[in-house]
Amino acid sequence: MNEIAKIGTSTYKQRYQDGDNGLRFQDLVYHGNFKGMEPVRDGVIGDRVMRSRAKSKVLERVTREDVLKDQFTLDELNDLNNYLAWNIWDVLVMRATEGVSGMIPRQEYEILAFMNEFYRWPEILRMTTREIGAEGVIQIGATARREVGIKVNAVHDWCIGAVGFGMGRCGLLALEAIKPHDYVEESNEILKFMQRVLWGKRQDGYILNSQDRYRCAIHDQDVIDSLVTQIEWFEPGSDAHENFTRFNASAELLAFLDHFDNRLGLGDTGPYELPDGKLLIIRDLFTNEEAYHWSDVCDAAGVPHCYTLLLVLDAEAMKLEEIRVNDISTIFTRPKNYIEHIVGGAVLVRETWNTPMSEVYPVKIADLAPRVEGIQQATLGLYTKLSRMSRRQLITNGMYTYYIDMILPHLRLAGTYEKACKDYDFWEIDQRVANYYYEINKRGFAQTVVPQKIFSGEGYLPFPEGTDLGRSKYFWG
Repeated sequence: MNEIAKIGTSTYKQRYQDGDNGLRFQDLVYHGNFKGMEPVRDGVIGDRVMRSRAKSKVLERVTREDVLKDQFTLDELNDLNNYLAWNIWDVLVMRATEGVSGMIPRQEYEILAFMNEFYRWPEILRMTTREIGAEGVIQIGATARREVGIKVNAVHDWCIGAVGFGMGRCGLLALEAIKPHDYVEESNEILKFMQRVLWGKRQDGYILNSQDRYRCAIHDQDVIDSLVTQIEWFEPGSDAHENFTRFNASAELLAFLDHFDNRLGLGDTGPYELPDGKLLIIRDLFTNEEAYHWSDVCDAAGVPHCYTLLLVLDAEAMKLEEIRVNDISTIFTRPKNYIEHIVGGAVLVRETWNTPMSEVYPVKIADLAPRVEGIQQATLGLYTKLSRMSRRQLITNGMYTYYIDMILPHLRLAGTYEKACKDYDFWEIDQRVANYYYEINKRGFAQTVVPQKIFSGEGYLPFPEGTDLGRSKYFWG
């Protein structure tokens, strides 16, 4: 009996062993730019295959010296392009229907935001790098190692390259607004910024969670040790468990809605193994983003910028086979339902985005009821506000959640947000993208063409061999 207890029933640690292929979380396969070759699967084996097909070493562990180089080679750009295309498929195909909302035209605002990011971000990221230096960009990423409730996280950092470069370029190629050899220099600017932030956050040589068997255990050990002291323990099914999980669901709904039905309001890191073998997940739920004018209903309800939840999972009771913290900051497990196996938790409050870590404070689980009331009041207020917006307003505001928010946390920490607004018209939409508003619903472009190009990987065309790294868009026609 003791031997059985010692061995346990979970097998998830096997996923971290060299040679293990991981489990399959979906039946679909990926082709992308590898026509005529064996299709690629999801998960650990997919990462291994994609890296094996790279022509450069950019997808292996890279050094600080590599990250500080001014630009990627053409092979490195194409390897990143191919890998991000697979990675996007890997994280999004399982939730493809999430892009359809009965209230908010998500597919429309997403594709417009993608293209606006590709056009507008390069000069803003270049300016930020010039202001703080490449080392400064690395340090922005490193900030996430010692803080909670911070938007410098997996999904925001990943979005810089995967969305701003990958999906933005993919959308413009599909619209035939650009050609594969256009905007090489600008692509380098976007991808270098992403690489530096992610490298600074992880500091293990990798940039993406998928390269590390879907682990995002980025926090320094002394930070984890301090956080663990706030955990309250409870039995599954108890009142405390019910109150905690209800709060999680309510805050998650508001975080989702405040960010116009997308995942920028959520961020998971982990898993962190505790001394007793249980697993800690740190979950940030950004319930009030002050950059959005519609967040005034959150202000009125007294809702803070972020609630950070500490979730402790009993991996043995769950018989956990695999846990992924993917690159959009979301946990997936096998078996799927981990909520019923949460045996401990805590709720921390960060009032504003720039509240010092020393002023982040806990709320006891028994005292969460008034917090839930405020969250529900803000949620109702948001639904009311959204129901009164026109389609054009909904699409424009949705564009801002992507285009602004995906790099907002990095500009804030760099101290360049105000400069971006004043000198670079950060909140303005590129005139070409404004015109695309009238094109995206023709011939099913937003609803069919773009999703097919993005999810299949067919739209992420490589930069042609011999393309000049300094090439931009010097011809219009």
